Amino acid sequence: MKLTRLLVFGATGTQGHPVLEAALEAGLSVRAATRDLDEAEEKLPGRVEMVRADLLDAEEVQRAAEGMDAIFFHLPVMPDEPDADLVVDNVLAAARRANVGRVVFTTGGYCGDDMPPGVFVDSLRRLSERVLSSGVPAVVLRPTLYLANLVWPHITREIREYGRLTYPPLDAAQRLNWTSTEDQGRIVVACLRADVAGEAIDVASPEALTGPDLCRLLAEVYGREVHFSPQTIDGFADSMSHLAGSGHVGHLLAGLYEGYASLEEGPLVDTDALQHRLGVELTPVSRWVRDRLGYLLSLYG
Repeated sequence: MKLTRLLVFGATGTQGHPVLEAALEAGLSVRAATRDLDEAEEKLPGRVEMVRADLLDAEEVQRAAEGMDAIFFHLPVMPDEPDADLVVDNVLAAARRANVGRVVFTTGGYCGDDMPPGVFVDSLRRLSERVLSSGVPAVVLRPTLYLANLVWPHITREIREYGRLTYPPLDAAQRLNWTSTEDQGRIVVACLRADVAGEAIDVASPEALTGPDLCRLLAEVYGREVHFSPQTIDGFADSMSHLAGSGHVGHLLAGLYEGYASLEEGPLVDTDALQHRLGVELTPVSRWVRDRLGYLLSLYG
């Protein structure tokens, strides 16, 4: 089945927008589902069809899915919350009703097989299994740490003012893969064409780095020395609690990073095999930092 009409939820956001851009570049017809049509009309190209749809509203999700071949979505809430189950159920029900040929769900946090149990990881695994066992032709993407996190205001402020990278809260010797949301967008489009239904796929961008390795790349963009001085897990929990306005969110995310910290290395992904299998060219982290980070800093400060 040739899938040419893609519904993108959260199309103006950090994860959805790169999917929309990759789909348009591939010549697909895109319908953008958003809770804020004014924002969408301001940010998105005119050739994109726009509909208002809240993932928590089953009827709106069903209307948005009518006539579409494929759906991309991610969670707008924490995976342990009841609303996360509602989001997944609404998308799967709409996909069945519209007879879509592919659903692509990204977990937005790493829950690969090498991760130890934890509330965040266990919740993502449970939801992933719900998607994959639904009978809907679906694929689950499990990204590592997002490079876009490096644009969080408190991180950029620490680098600019003190030359200090405080994220991620991991040992300086731990080598891991990062994921660019732009690569994730290209992978989503590739999954519409590849024989991957029923699979969970670990995704990342090429070049596994340590914290100090990343600092050397950041120094070129910021024009100053940058040293890796990671927060403790508790300090990270406090920062995330403040950023999200929720202690629960902060401690839930801190638990995810405790899982990362328990790995001897990683999370690590065989990006060569990923590129070969999906026929997609991914962006090395060094190139992303050089070409993309400066642009993001100009947008988000």
